[in-house]
Amino acid sequence: MEMTYERLSGGDLRGRTLADLLVSLDARLRVVDGDEVVIDEPGFPVVELARDLSMWLDDPDRGDFEFESMSYEGVGAIAIRRAAAGWEVSSSLVAGAVTKATEWATVARCCRHLIAKVEADLAALGLDSGAVVGR
Repeated sequence: MEMTYERLSGGDLRGRTLADLLVSLDARLRVVDGDEVVIDEPGFPVVELARDLSMWLDDPDRGDFEFESMSYEGVGAIAIRRAAAGWEVSSSLVAGAVTKATEWATVARCCRHLIAKVEADLAALGLDSGAVVGR
């Protein structure tokens, strides 16, 4: 399983507050499970997702993850839930979009890879990635 993005864009960026950066920097998000593209969302707030994933991974009492974005009315644009056979990634934006259950180590690796890419891209833009992502 992979969670990746491409073409980070700040075309709607109007200010430099944390909220501006979280919702205005977006990219095409993809979740791929083997050869299957499970989620393919253009204009996804990947910086906000990275920040929320970072806090979730660092929480010792972590349960399921349901992304609650300032960009969407509902929750679960990305969800990571414990299932009987492991962990599944799904999206409320795409009916029926869910990965096969996988082990925690794979899910954590995918999340950390996405976070690291966001941090590198923010730094390349001259932004303090630690302050934005919260690490």
